[in-house]
Amino acid sequence: MSQLRELVAEELSLPVDPRVADMAKAIAARHGPASRAVLFYGSCLRERQLDGLMLDFYLIVSDYRAAYGKRWLAVANRLIPPNVFYFEKDGLAAKYAVLSEADFRREIGRHARSVSVWARFAQPSRLVWASDEVSAERVKDVVCADARYAWRRRGAAPEWRMTGSSGP
Repeated sequence: MSQLRELVAEELSLPVDPRVADMAKAIAARHGPASRAVLFYGSCLRERQLDGLMLDFYLIVSDYRAAYGKRWLAVANRLIPPNVFYFEKDGLAAKYAVLSEADFRREIGRHARSVSVWARFAQPSRLVWASDEVSAERVKDVVCADARYAWRRRGAAPEWRMTGSSGP
């Protein structure tokens, strides 16, 4: 295992508030056997007081058709990923985005349609639920690839350094 992969795996495995893990499990259950992994990210990641805040999750699914009871949701998610949903559990509120495993892998690299996914996972996140160890390892591989891609993108844009901006 490379040092980068070890760092990514360690970061993804850091503990979270048990309510976050419970919410992730409930989000995964909402989409049944199609659910592969749930990642927690964003401004609440390091907060101790979660009440009144909006938690952010990504749900990774095997494919969109299997994840939804409604065909139009699968089509919309495939055309313009990700679909985003509001969710509440035990007094906490969240929004979660749904990406297929294939779109998750694509949106991390040079074939990404936008910077939104790779930019999110170039920052800290936690793998708070996985359907099995294989799915967990796949997510770690993708997030590790994201870290490499973000680093290459940063190196490819010297104007960020010249203007003092931190980039996209």
